Amino acid sequence: MKNGTLIAIRSFIVSAGATAASSFIGVFGVFIGATAVEMGWLQSTANAISNGGQILWGRLSDRFGRRKPFLISGSVVLAVLWYMLSYIRTPLGLIMVYAAISLFGSLITVNWFSLIADQINSTVRGRFLSIVNVLSSIGTIASLIAMVFLFRGSVTRDIFIPFSAAAGSYIISAVLMAFLNESSAARKFSGNLMITLKNLRRENRLFYRYFMAMNVQGLFWSMAWPMFPMTIVLVMKFDLSQVALLTIASLFTSVVVQYLLGRITDRVSRPPLIFGNRVMLSAIPLFYAFFSNFREFVAMEIYSGILGSIQNVVMNSYLLDIVPDGHRAEYISIMNGFNGLVYLIGALSGGYILAFMEALFPIRTALIYSYMIVFAGRFISAFLFIGLREPDQKGRAPLGLYSFLLRSKQPGSPSGGTMRAR
Repeated sequence: MKNGTLIAIRSFIVSAGATAASSFIGVFGVFIGATAVEMGWLQSTANAISNGGQILWGRLSDRFGRRKPFLISGSVVLAVLWYMLSYIRTPLGLIMVYAAISLFGSLITVNWFSLIADQINSTVRGRFLSIVNVLSSIGTIASLIAMVFLFRGSVTRDIFIPFSAAAGSYIISAVLMAFLNESSAARKFSGNLMITLKNLRRENRLFYRYFMAMNVQGLFWSMAWPMFPMTIVLVMKFDLSQVALLTIASLFTSVVVQYLLGRITDRVSRPPLIFGNRVMLSAIPLFYAFFSNFREFVAMEIYSGILGSIQNVVMNSYLLDIVPDGHRAEYISIMNGFNGLVYLIGALSGGYILAFMEALFPIRTALIYSYMIVFAGRFISAFLFIGLREPDQKGRAPLGLYSFLLRSKQPGSPSGGTMRAR
């Protein structure tokens, strides 16, 4: 079987298993009794380890010179961890096991991205990756639809379905990767992160402005992550089937709009779109604060899916254009590394803010006040994006390869789980 076929099949299977399962992590934490502070630790450690781990594993993989052993061993470890997660019944256990999943998930992410760079010819890579992205989305949506019909209402029993599916998907991934023909040595990225960081503001003002705006708003962005699952479970009383339907609504909308946006992105000025996107996304915490029924939440997820597609297409396209050729992996490592640190601080802060509010008010009121703080921070920091400018160049970098590493959390994700291809 050709390498390209193996990669495509593997993407579909892991998306149907692990990516779908990740959408239940946050709500499962609340169902088993996690407090606001514990939810903050769950979200912060997972995101920080996932982002920071990419730098660690990327450098180790480059030194070793091959991707296949990392993908096989990482898949086996993740299969065991996801299966273990099915039997976790304490918040501390969930935090620890999901942190380990995030660490080894980052191993898969960076080596998966590098494998595609190594094995797929650059002349067909963009088309190939568009196919892989579509297959991945279909896999996740189809899996979530199936789970809606398989869930029976008992969380501790039902959660075994997505988590065991994630474990099974990684077993299949390891088998598929064993048949991979890794015929050439892995490519090594050049660059010195410390030198680049030192000269960042002086040598690349466009990237520096974008980098600062993303990290400042990222602080308030991540503050809401521990709060979303608390609202879904404690206030709205949604079950796992409803969580799956909300995720489907957001993801399906995002896929459709991304397809349409891909046709017009190269013909519009992106900074105004980015600014408008960040302002409109600021409203999502308000929706969580004041919406009161399932239909309103479905509408919010559709809204989230539309804006999330702009985030994934327009913002990634812009970022790839403002980093220098030959240094994209290096700059993306910087972006991911700092994002992980900011998300760590933000998610922890969000958990402690909600805990403080809970000590003063009932849970619904505490969430409303907490969401108002998040909204204010997101809205004010969105104006940092006004300073963005289009780079002076004739063409625009095609999306695809680097968008695997840049894929962001869906803005209104009901679980707060990281929907990232692994």
